[in-house]
Amino acid sequence: MATKWEEKGCDICRKLWESGSNPPEIAVNYELHSRLHRCNECGTYWEQYERYADVVDANEARLNYPEAFPETDE
Repeated sequence: MATKWEEKGCDICRKLWESGSNPPEIAVNYELHSRLHRCNECGTYWEQYERYADVVDANEARLNYPEAFPETDE
């Protein structure tokens, strides 16, 4: 079942998209022709394509944009 727009991210990041702005871009995937954004307020990941943007979970973001998730020494 699809998530309603009002349930994606937070008011701040939704308003950024609605106003023609967007949350900060953190990575680009040239193969998919997409960009990864992350809201500074709520931490939601957004995947932007040429004509739309939608939320994406952290696991999928990590898979498609590994450079946005640098490995940490543990």
